[in-house]
Amino acid sequence: MTPQGERLSIYVDTPSTAGQSTLHAVETALRGADVAVIDLSDLGSTLLERRDCAEWRANVWVDLHDYDGASAYHDPFVTAADVVFMNDDRTNDPWELMSSCLRRGPRLAVCTRGAEGAIALNTSGDRYEVHAEPTVVVDTNGAGDAFMAGFFHASLSGADIAASLRQGATQATIALRSPHLHPLVDRVLG
Repeated sequence: MTPQGERLSIYVDTPSTAGQSTLHAVETALRGADVAVIDLSDLGSTLLERRDCAEWRANVWVDLHDYDGASAYHDPFVTAADVVFMNDDRTNDPWELMSSCLRRGPRLAVCTRGAEGAIALNTSGDRYEVHAEPTVVVDTNGAGDAFMAGFFHASLSGADIAASLRQGATQATIALRSPHLHPLVDRVLG
């Protein structure tokens, strides 16, 4: 904890560049996958660059995090994705940010808005919105990941966009009220 009582994440090791054997193993697994959640990382970028020659066709879901709509680093992820997630930390107009993403390739864009809930936009121009569920916030760390996981699970289970947004909001709330991302982790760590 910081002196003000806020929590922060510290990464003690950076990912190393994946070797050929690792790339081969991941690409082999991807050939049988329907959906791949690709991380904003050098490995993720390499997988997307090699996608055609590696012969995998899984739908790509990417969390762009605090994307501003202009970062060149994010471009290959946006253009390769079928579904993108982001938060509204670096935009004043999340609808326009999502729309700009959709013009480059994804079929669906989802934006979390903290206490204001979340919104989604598809290529047909349909807009969706869910309010944040009321909760006592213990720690915001992991709430966006929990939201994406809830949305992902609901969507893969056949839920429509509105129901997937609601499930994402429910999962985010579970993370928000826990000091360790989820109550099960709380029990293990005591």
